[in-house]
Amino acid sequence: MDMEKENINQEYMAPESNRRLRILLVLTGGTIGTMSGSDGKRRVVSNVGSEPLLLTSLRRLAPEYEPEADIRIPYQVLSEHMTTDYLNALGDCLRGEEMSRYDGIFITHGSDTLAFTAAYLAELLRGCPVPVFLLASQRPLDDPESNGTENFLAALKLLGHTPEPGVFVTYRNSDGIMYLHRAEELRQCEPGTDDFFSEGMRPCDSMTGGVVRRVSREEELPEEGSEPEMWKVPGLRITNDVLLLHPYVGIRYDCIVTEGVRAVLHTLYHSSTAPKELAGFLDRCRKAKIPCYILPCEPENCHYETTSELLANGAIPLSGMTEETAYMRLLMQRI
Repeated sequence: MDMEKENINQEYMAPESNRRLRILLVLTGGTIGTMSGSDGKRRVVSNVGSEPLLLTSLRRLAPEYEPEADIRIPYQVLSEHMTTDYLNALGDCLRGEEMSRYDGIFITHGSDTLAFTAAYLAELLRGCPVPVFLLASQRPLDDPESNGTENFLAALKLLGHTPEPGVFVTYRNSDGIMYLHRAEELRQCEPGTDDFFSEGMRPCDSMTGGVVRRVSREEELPEEGSEPEMWKVPGLRITNDVLLLHPYVGIRYDCIVTEGVRAVLHTLYHSSTAPKELAGFLDRCRKAKIPCYILPCEPENCHYETTSELLANGAIPLSGMTEETAYMRLLMQRI
């Protein structure tokens, strides 16, 4: 980490005495918003009541952290059912808020598709003046083994200690360590696990030193005769017209329909290769004027003729980003 990021805390100031942190808490469902029924099945709590369980649990765990929270509920859904329509609804919800009023933005989400929504928000909220945290849980909050409330508390402690304003995920893995992830670097959990990983992940304990808050836009002193420019969530909507493909033994490209597809993202094997049959699919895409991107691919570091043939057949190389981020940027037409 460079010196600029090491010294970033100089841009923050300690809170006034007796001042409560003001946060925006956006509830979207997921395991962190479920309770187990008498049959043992987890279901989203449809009636949040006067106070979300997440805030009640926080008060029990750490009574010294009792933020002043504005609650928004754009929808309540298990994250395996996430769609582009839900993401648009989340964007609309955030678009109606004046972000600079808050010390931090907190968004609950299920773990199954957390990395995709994290990538979407990292792109949508680029330039947001306050930190945004996505909160998930491996078990319902009423389960003693749940990490959801701890993930929330870790995020609250990190206000002002993130490398810079951005979108982040705080999550305790099964090794007992609480990690901070940049949203655009987060990868999906491996099947059968509850652990999240990212390239730049680091233990939260290495960054905390007490709660501080960022100077809000409202507190900055504008030049005389001018008004401070308020950051707004861009008016961006996405449609489900990008096809995401993965290579596997025996893949049948002839069975893949491209009608209604605007772009294709095709991931590669670890050596940046794919089956030779992909060349025929690339030819179909080229004739249909559908761009086909391959990831991860750095042409100068490709050692197999297979990859050179893909590039010669019109594949567009992408590198330096996760699959989830590449897919979301394509949906958002930012690639």
